[in-house]
Amino acid sequence: MKVVLNVIRGEGQVFVNICEKEYLGKKFIENKVILHVNEEFYGGEEVDVNHALNLVEEATVASIVGGKVIEEAIRRGLIHKDSVLTISGVKFAQVYNL
Repeated sequence: MKVVLNVIRGEGQVFVNICEKEYLGKKFIENKVILHVNEEFYGGEEVDVNHALNLVEEATVASIVGGKVIEEAIRRGLIHKDSVLTISGVKFAQVYNL
């Protein structure tokens, strides 16, 4: 499976942003919660999901959007199933390696 990956490095921080392609550039709103999968933060190169998820371990913060990639991250033990949010049907999780 391919995902969109954007790695942002600076000031001692590494942000690894991963999303499934169909969500890129879209905004999801549920009650007062907004998930904006914008190009600036999530836009990047299309890569294999294995490559993208391997980078989560070196991230200060990882942000992951999409049901399939979230399920794979859970399967690998990168995130716990109880930490996943669903906003307008779209799964979203963050990982903090502080």
